[in-house]
Amino acid sequence: MPGETMELNLTLSQQALRGQPITVTVVPLKAPLPSIPLHRAPKVILSTGNEEVDSRLGGGIPHPSLIAIEGDNGSGKTSIALLLAQTYLRAGLSVAYFTNEGSSYTFISKAKESGFDLFGYFIGGSLRVYTMNVGIPVTRDTAERLLGALAYVFTSGKLNFNAAVIDTLSYLSSAAPEGSIKMLFEALRKSADRGMSVVVTFHPNTLPKTLSEPIKATCDGYIRLSEASLGGRRLKVLTVVKFKGLPSGAQSSITFDVDPAFGIKVIPIVLS
Repeated sequence: MPGETMELNLTLSQQALRGQPITVTVVPLKAPLPSIPLHRAPKVILSTGNEEVDSRLGGGIPHPSLIAIEGDNGSGKTSIALLLAQTYLRAGLSVAYFTNEGSSYTFISKAKESGFDLFGYFIGGSLRVYTMNVGIPVTRDTAERLLGALAYVFTSGKLNFNAAVIDTLSYLSSAAPEGSIKMLFEALRKSADRGMSVVVTFHPNTLPKTLSEPIKATCDGYIRLSEASLGGRRLKVLTVVKFKGLPSGAQSSITFDVDPAFGIKVIPIVLS
């Protein structure tokens, strides 16, 4: 019904460690989204803090950017999302991280196991973790409502962060109607144009076919991840399909592995 709202308990960063839930009002898709003035922000290049990655990207990552990361399970989507989040944090920016992990504690622990120690940023308040795991079945209706809520959060201007990561959108986008997915990406596009970097990960074939290519086209960066074998060793391959603002000389393909002590470890070979 028009004007209807539904309340769901989500868990928010430091409050989650104390077991204190917060309540978020989920705005239905039909509710009009607020409009705030659009002022396109100039891009700057941010170092990832990983010299090998920076050298292959021509210096670093353009900010602000709307970045889509696509890959199957095990291809390294979350690791690349964490690398980007760490990039923004190292530059002194604030980051909102939307995760499917059950709690902030689980997210921080798993990030450290992958070589990304974000605890200091988390405690300091520059990193906030929001869980999208609300403990209810993901039906078409709930997916529509949750995507509507995300779109509202970004479009309303109430998300006062320099960057945001959504990891992963797959579970919602595979169940939601096309209209709610389109609305979310329109909101993310506007946020990036106003100066926020936004990173979205998803699995292949979880976006509707009619929207998949238009969504990738509207993003500044589209990164595709895959796996390859070398001498019986499984490695990950990052392919930069496109990235507006990336410095000249950037490589289009990076082979890497995830090292618990180092994070992203670049392998000096080219695989496809």
